[in-house]
Amino acid sequence: MSIAHALKWSFLSEMATRAVQPVVFIVLTRLLTPEEFGVMTAALMVIAFSQIFWEAGMGKALIQRQTDFEAAANAAFWTNLALGILIACLLYFLSNNISILFFKDSRVAAVLQIMTLQVLFGALSSIQTAILQKDFGFKKLFWVRLTTIGVPGLASIPLAWNGFGYWSLVTGTLIGQALQVIVLWHMSPWRPKLEFDRRVTKEMLKFGSWVGATGLLVWFYAWADSLIVGHYLGSGDLGLYRTGGQFPSMIFVLLFGPILPVLYSMLSKLGNDPSRQSTIAATAISTLTLVSIPIAITLFAYSKIIEDVIFGQAWAGIGMIIGAMALMHGFSWIVGMNGEFYRAMGKPSYETIVTGGSLAIYLFVYILTINIGLEVFVWARTFLAIGALVIHVLLLKHITNINITKTLGRPLIITLACGISIYLSKAIVTNLFVNEFAILIIGLTLAALTTSILIYATERNRTIPLILNAIRNKQQ
Repeated sequence: MSIAHALKWSFLSEMATRAVQPVVFIVLTRLLTPEEFGVMTAALMVIAFSQIFWEAGMGKALIQRQTDFEAAANAAFWTNLALGILIACLLYFLSNNISILFFKDSRVAAVLQIMTLQVLFGALSSIQTAILQKDFGFKKLFWVRLTTIGVPGLASIPLAWNGFGYWSLVTGTLIGQALQVIVLWHMSPWRPKLEFDRRVTKEMLKFGSWVGATGLLVWFYAWADSLIVGHYLGSGDLGLYRTGGQFPSMIFVLLFGPILPVLYSMLSKLGNDPSRQSTIAATAISTLTLVSIPIAITLFAYSKIIEDVIFGQAWAGIGMIIGAMALMHGFSWIVGMNGEFYRAMGKPSYETIVTGGSLAIYLFVYILTINIGLEVFVWARTFLAIGALVIHVLLLKHITNINITKTLGRPLIITLACGISIYLSKAIVTNLFVNEFAILIIGLTLAALTTSILIYATERNRTIPLILNAIRNKQQ
């Protein structure tokens, strides 16, 4: 199957999920409070942490592996299932201690006990998903997503409407996950056998241990900030902070998420070819820069209007979070695919080292700024992510010999040009219209148009030919 065909179905799969998710998300924010979202966020935080241990990097190891496929798939499945059962039991019995120690909110315990079912559902379906990705079965994954797309919302919204609070979120999540397991098993032709090859399992675990270690560090980047906010400021601010960060995140994942599984599967087949890796890395970073930075600046410019129009008075203060986190995600996504390069080259330790090397700085800044206030904390989080961008570019330079001056210089140029363009267009729109809804819609449209023209004019002799050449090479 061609890369373009796989990418098309991966993109459609993500679109199917992400196109509905923002609608459900916005409706639920109108029906629920930041505190109710905070309780659910606390439980999800723990479930996400547990996934590192029951998944153990086996899915990535299976995709990367080129020999003994059947033995490797069986080893991965039974390892995940055994670890999933063990960890679900531990979470169930430790839920009260976790909720009080980390979140100081007893409501989290009951939610966490029920959410342990998600661990079991994940363990039952992770290998089927990995196999479909390995075989470029993104068309089947699209139908899995399409079949289960509306279920969480269909379950959550009526319950939230009738006053079930955070339990509406729990119910929707579990029903959607259960249905996804059923559909995945129906779509995937592979079935586990009662076989367990110790040699293959040992090799898989060796690779997976690095992926898992990286996953642990990635969890800290993704969740440690929320953990600290929840512990120090409570469920209300946790819901506000996490929801404000989730809003821009959904947009970036919608655009770039479909590329990750295809890119990893493709790079794994290429092996360790520095020349081709360098070309693909340069193309990926150039493309991400041209898309992510304009979106980030646009969301930042219109963040207060987004708060007023979409979220309403109950979510006062979320605009500041949306704006700052949009910048964080925009710059982070420039190197958002570096991990796929490291793992595909058989060197998952690279991401572990660079991520772990800066973790102490992250945690120190988190603890230092949370006592000053949520706004200072949010901006500190944003600047830390921009600093991490430089570290990842330097490491990629070491591996693939990309041009570091162009790689770091282009985001600065794009930021300056788009900042001027977007804020000028916003000034025009706000002077012509009074209604905030009209300002938001027309302003976003005008920002997209002006930045597209500007980027084309400045990059037509540099990045755009690079991207077009990469597309032609893939087609050949």
